[in-house]
Amino acid sequence: MIKKLLMLILFIPIFSCQSVKDALTGKKYESSDEFLVIKKNPLVLPPDFSELPSPEEAKKMSRDETIEAEIDDILSTIKSNQSSGDKIKTPSDISSTEEFVLDQIKN
Repeated sequence: MIKKLLMLILFIPIFSCQSVKDALTGKKYESSDEFLVIKKNPLVLPPDFSELPSPEEAKKMSRDETIEAEIDDILSTIKSNQSSGDKIKTPSDISSTEEFVLDQIKN
């Protein structure tokens, strides 16, 4: 009697799930039109494709030339910032900022 009641308690939750029922009964999933192929239009070039500029080849620069070019870019941005009136932080400004942050953290 206890075994039947225990089996009944175990099987009610198992068979109440639809996915478990389908798996145990061997039900096949019904897929809709699995062999249906949707035809797509062929690729077409845009009308103004010939007017687009062609990509230029990348300039082959040595490592030293690349570094020098990057330094020149950085220096030119610094000069433009100085001429526009932006203040560049000096090491003393940075240390005072660090001290301020450390004071805020301690408090």
